[in-house]
Amino acid sequence: MTAMKSMKRREKTEALILFSRLPIGPETKTRLSPLLDEGQREALHRSFWADAFAAALELRDRADLFLYWTGSGRPEAYSDLIPAALELREQRGRTLGDRMLAAARDAFEAGYERAAIVGTDIPHMRPDSIRRALDLLAEADVVLGPTPDGGYWLIGLKRAIPELFDISAPWGSGGVRIGTLERARELGCICAETDSYRDLDTPDDLRSFLEERHPYGSATRACLEGLLGKGAV
Repeated sequence: MTAMKSMKRREKTEALILFSRLPIGPETKTRLSPLLDEGQREALHRSFWADAFAAALELRDRADLFLYWTGSGRPEAYSDLIPAALELREQRGRTLGDRMLAAARDAFEAGYERAAIVGTDIPHMRPDSIRRALDLLAEADVVLGPTPDGGYWLIGLKRAIPELFDISAPWGSGGVRIGTLERARELGCICAETDSYRDLDTPDDLRSFLEERHPYGSATRACLEGLLGKGAV
């Protein structure tokens, strides 16, 4: 693994950290196979990026932006897709929890007072939902953005709390959100939640996304309609 450069804090007190795989067909959104082949999944992932990056850029007035990536490729190959406002960092750690904890530690060691870690597979997330999460950290120690499958799409923190990323529920399972909240409350943390979103992991998720006509997610909608045709999911 490449050496990790230290995160340099600038004038802002908040960090918004996007977590994502690189859009490499064989490695991304495998649960959408066989509906989508490798090239189509890569195209869809690129559209997720376009929507997630657009939402993040609406928050650069208050937060410094980071993209923590993983995958077998190199992010330089996607420089035409990644806005210059996003600083690149490679994820490190064995589990997703390990990797999120490492990113949180980076932020707080750099002097940020609040940090939110967000996935990129919710192209319809509204920037105001992230703003609300950061605002809730004025009173709460931990803020989660729930997903209907029992996970979370966002975690907001005021300090790195290792125990929150060491829960019994396997990452990617339906018990992650409840396990995290239970652990936080055991530690005496004040918890809050921002808006709920469905992450797009399955064909049913894609169908729901197309039916719900969200105000955000235009790149993903256009991609899906181009790949599958309207009403074809």
